[in-house]
Amino acid sequence: MMGIEYSLFNGADDCLAHSLRGSIFEESLLLNVLFQERLLVHEAYFFNSTLLVDHIKSAQGRPALFEIAAKAGLIVPAFRDPNIESLDQAFEQMKGEYGQGYVLLHPDVQPFKNRIVAAIDLGLENTKPFYWPVDAPPLGEGYETLLRQVLQSEGPPEYALTSASREQLLTRVWEASKPWRFDCIEDAATRTRARGARGLQRVELFRSIARCVGISGDQAKVMPVDISAHCDDPEQRLVVDVYLKWISQCYHLNQARSFGTAINFPIYNLDEDFIVDSLLRSPLDAAPTASEGFRCEVALPPLQVLLTADGADLIKIRADLGSGYLYALRKWQANPNIDNEEEVKASLREYCDQICRNYDKGIRQKFVASMTQGGSAPWAELGRTAVSGLGAVTGTPLGLFSQMSKTVSTTYQYFRRKRVDARISSSMRDLEVTLPN
Repeated sequence: MMGIEYSLFNGADDCLAHSLRGSIFEESLLLNVLFQERLLVHEAYFFNSTLLVDHIKSAQGRPALFEIAAKAGLIVPAFRDPNIESLDQAFEQMKGEYGQGYVLLHPDVQPFKNRIVAAIDLGLENTKPFYWPVDAPPLGEGYETLLRQVLQSEGPPEYALTSASREQLLTRVWEASKPWRFDCIEDAATRTRARGARGLQRVELFRSIARCVGISGDQAKVMPVDISAHCDDPEQRLVVDVYLKWISQCYHLNQARSFGTAINFPIYNLDEDFIVDSLLRSPLDAAPTASEGFRCEVALPPLQVLLTADGADLIKIRADLGSGYLYALRKWQANPNIDNEEEVKASLREYCDQICRNYDKGIRQKFVASMTQGGSAPWAELGRTAVSGLGAVTGTPLGLFSQMSKTVSTTYQYFRRKRVDARISSSMRDLEVTLPN
């Protein structure tokens, strides 16, 4: 039976910290835990993610959702060494492998290290760790190839220019980022090889961009937030922020392809980003045709209500009814007939109804699940929904959480209660996307 067992959870990557706003990390984690099978986390993120620390702090002394999900075996570490059996062992090994110039344990993480390690290692009593494929090419080689394919052309890809607003912004950023797309990539590749590594390392690309914007020296670790903060000109800051997000999206995509998993982008902006489009077809392919499937509209409590819920209660509901929905979805993916379709709808409604009964605050949030066969992106459907006025009813931004395999996409649309500019271009700022390997 077809199914994506692991979804690479990149919300914990601190290189995204300058892009994430408000509760985006919290929402990403919540929706992944509720609607994905298992979340795969890079071994280093457990020790250097300030986003994870902020999440644990927000629990205010009780176990955070991340810890509870980890203890249940839903959050799985991705280990490089096939001989490692625990996160504690991985930490001791990584301290030596990463070198003295690299600070593996972030000072903000240090007070919570034992809690994180204990939660993951307890979970590994219920599930197995994930190991990097030993026969896959080095990650640096795939990253260099992907950066060149996606970013090194004179103009943005034609398949990305789907609207006037998107074309205007992409063209603007594309032209201004040309030195970073060509010169910095070449410089980073050269410096990576000079260090005895293969391909291109993201840290070298960050360093090269930092030098390009005027940050002196050759810091052991420079982060996107450092580069962005150095840009006094608002236009340069906009361009660098968008470009830095592109190269991290390519980084995560390359990792997911190497691991053979799905992938999460906690932030995906329909006007600024186009990495999703590059996954679904090559620039030489014709635009994808509409694919067949079905929609199921359900209700959920506002995400803010669920974010304050007891994580143990959420995990229990997931175990009781969420597993049935995930099973029905895999069954439909393998054999998309009308009977299996009705089972998916019924199990999703039952699952969401139970969540609503447990957290009934008298407010409901529209949640639309679209299941489609084929490799087409769901953005057209998202645009139609927004134009129809659903997003404007409450004046709230439209969100998207989706899971895509090579032949199936499952898209969940939802509406946040936070007041923002109701224009469609602004209402699509925060976007959760799960993509194929």
